[in-house]
Amino acid sequence: MKKIDELLDDYNIGNEKLNIEEEYITKEEKDRIKKITLEKVGYNQKSTKKRYIIPMVAVMTLILSFAVVFAQGGLSSIYYKLFGEEVKYVNELGTEINESYSNNGITLNVASMLGDENSFYIIFEVINENGESFKDLDLNFENFNLDFKGSGGYTWYNIQDDDENDNKATILLIGNTTKKAVGKKMIINAKDMTSYRIVEPENKFEPYKFLSTNEEYLNQSLLKNYEKSIMTVDDNMTQEEKEKVEYTNNLMPDEILPFKYANIKLEENNNNFVDNIGFAEGRLCIRFGLRDSGKQNLGDMYFENKNNTDDLLYGFFINSEFRDGIMYQYYSFDIKDMEELKNYVLYYNIVKENKIVEGEWSITFKADYKNTSQTIKVNKEVTIDNKRYLVKELKLSPISLNIELINNLEDKIKNPVSNFYNEVTITMKDGKNIDLISSGANTNPLKSTINMIFEKPIDVKQIYTINIGNLTIKINQ
Repeated sequence: MKKIDELLDDYNIGNEKLNIEEEYITKEEKDRIKKITLEKVGYNQKSTKKRYIIPMVAVMTLILSFAVVFAQGGLSSIYYKLFGEEVKYVNELGTEINESYSNNGITLNVASMLGDENSFYIIFEVINENGESFKDLDLNFENFNLDFKGSGGYTWYNIQDDDENDNKATILLIGNTTKKAVGKKMIINAKDMTSYRIVEPENKFEPYKFLSTNEEYLNQSLLKNYEKSIMTVDDNMTQEEKEKVEYTNNLMPDEILPFKYANIKLEENNNNFVDNIGFAEGRLCIRFGLRDSGKQNLGDMYFENKNNTDDLLYGFFINSEFRDGIMYQYYSFDIKDMEELKNYVLYYNIVKENKIVEGEWSITFKADYKNTSQTIKVNKEVTIDNKRYLVKELKLSPISLNIELINNLEDKIKNPVSNFYNEVTITMKDGKNIDLISSGANTNPLKSTINMIFEKPIDVKQIYTINIGNLTIKINQ
């Protein structure tokens, strides 16, 4: 018989950005994780559509001595490109799978997998049976689903393999579950594949230069944001639904830029343009217009600091609206004025449809890799954001940390929303803190879980302390 807390469905904690069900993550979080991952493999091609993901994304590692197992397709080099010399901290995490399904001239092959207790990393291939190359193309499926029989999430990206001119595209799928993933049966289902070409427009739109010579855009009369006025909490809503509405309302601005129909070019053919740009509620706002949005879309969109390439600003708030045959996308960036804007450059690309291959693909396989996670019992009380918890245990591996907490029911009733942001740090014996690629949390009425993925694999023997709220746990003493 299951424990009572296992019978309770997990629900979303908005400020932790965790999608327990398969829902769209914010573009900011998706792009940030994607940039870190793709930069490591030396690949500039970008994702083109929304993916299913949780912020607690797991990026696994593989030691070079394991290269023989992944010799086919040059897959072993991908792990080294991702993690460099840090692969030495992990071993025996991988398994060869090679399960495939063919339809309409396209074969999907799940090539390999590795992971720890809750997280997994899958490499699968898309093979063009007619021999044509996928060079300079990004692939997407109209419907893509990974069934792992439990709560959790995942994302996937096209990455570059050793031969970009062959008839094979390589895709990296990363994800985790709230329950044990290792040893479980998984199923990939995909439908209707589309290939896209990423276009980098010449003579790109420059916000600071434009606003400097068009000062009338700096003093516009703002409009009430109608979308926010219809987002209200209803007594018939569940607690989860109420929290989602409240979280969304906190992101949505009260006022927005009016439609200006300025038609400022983003590229030479003028299919994509800037409708309006200016400042609203202390943020730089841009409304983009896309003609023929069924065949093309905006790809990556962010500001980069001229003096610090690690300082990237993604859309704080993004909203889409279809009007008069044109798709309008409204972005709000955390840039408060022209003085701040002059330090940033806008980067974007255009994603254009190349070819559609209709069909369905389904592959069943087992997550049959070795689990190296170690469980550390703690059973100590902690205060996090003025709420009490019992830290039950830690699950630690060279690539992730999972913290299980028991909620204080009195505190949970008073305030059901948990805030774990920046409440956990991992300090090594040399005094350095571990960098993360992502972190997140999920909760139900009785327990909460904090999930953290390290940016690079670490030697767990060199961890000195794990700090959770006001609690310090010494490791390897």
